[in-house]
Amino acid sequence: MSDTVWVSFEQVTKRYGSTWANRDINVSFAPGQIVGILGPNGAGKTTLLRQLVGLTRPTSGTIRVFDRPVRPGQRWVKNLIAYLPQHPLALGDLTVEEAILTSARLRGRLLADAQQQTRTLLEDLDLTSIRTRLVGSLSGGEHRLAGIASALAAPTPVMALDEPTNELDPLMRRRVWDLIQALKSPDRLILLVSHNILEAERVLDRVVILHQGTVHYDGSPAALRQDAGDVLTVTITLNDPALDVVRDLADHHLVWERQNQTYTFTAPRPVALHLLAHWLKQSGHIASVTVNEPTLEDAYLVLRQKWAPESSSEERTRS
Repeated sequence: MSDTVWVSFEQVTKRYGSTWANRDINVSFAPGQIVGILGPNGAGKTTLLRQLVGLTRPTSGTIRVFDRPVRPGQRWVKNLIAYLPQHPLALGDLTVEEAILTSARLRGRLLADAQQQTRTLLEDLDLTSIRTRLVGSLSGGEHRLAGIASALAAPTPVMALDEPTNELDPLMRRRVWDLIQALKSPDRLILLVSHNILEAERVLDRVVILHQGTVHYDGSPAALRQDAGDVLTVTITLNDPALDVVRDLADHHLVWERQNQTYTFTAPRPVALHLLAHWLKQSGHIASVTVNEPTLEDAYLVLRQKWAPESSSEERTRS
């Protein structure tokens, strides 16, 4: 990884009235990285990317791209940063093929090159059959794929991707992650926001976690797992709903996922073993138990519990 800084946030703060979206953000990024910007809803992830591409002005502080300060409306920013917004494209009156081709041409690709790239992306993302449909008429998942194709049509030195796999089925999510991984280069910086940490983990070189608008963690996925400490991920399936698993998890301020009578949670090893011993004493209630080492998502959840223990007990929806 290069030591050269391509993107920097210097004391960046964004306020909406009395609400802090970002607060004193100091972080810089070099080429050759795929960086995951993670955090709970409302942590300020999307706001950070919107300020980077000049769609939102910081309340204070400076954002630099190649040492040039970013301000709203500057054309040069669009030439250097390909941006995939969280919400639909503004190219609703174009066909899918036209939207991809136009995006490539606007970023400087020659016509023949842009046409070839458009054909490739239509095939890679299974968009060929809808290439003549207007973007504005597409379903949510189709719209997302058209947006991804437009962002990837002319890869720029910096790419900012906000929730690239939202609304996509598992097969297409895998294809998108493969395309993002293939874009990694010593001469490119990719910043992405994703709630799907489990899937994003395989492409990330670095993780920046925002919590309540500030940077709470910045480092490698491996270091994040280490910082989470000695933890275990437990999946327990009940054959008797009388066992009050939810109460016990909430009492320990844990985050869990539930699917029917199956619960999954991550906790410090002593806590996990204590709960298992407690539940196993009540014979006949448990159908199965599995215990695993944590994923990146598990480690993130453990650290989030440490940052806000009184507010982190919750049931999460399984993706």
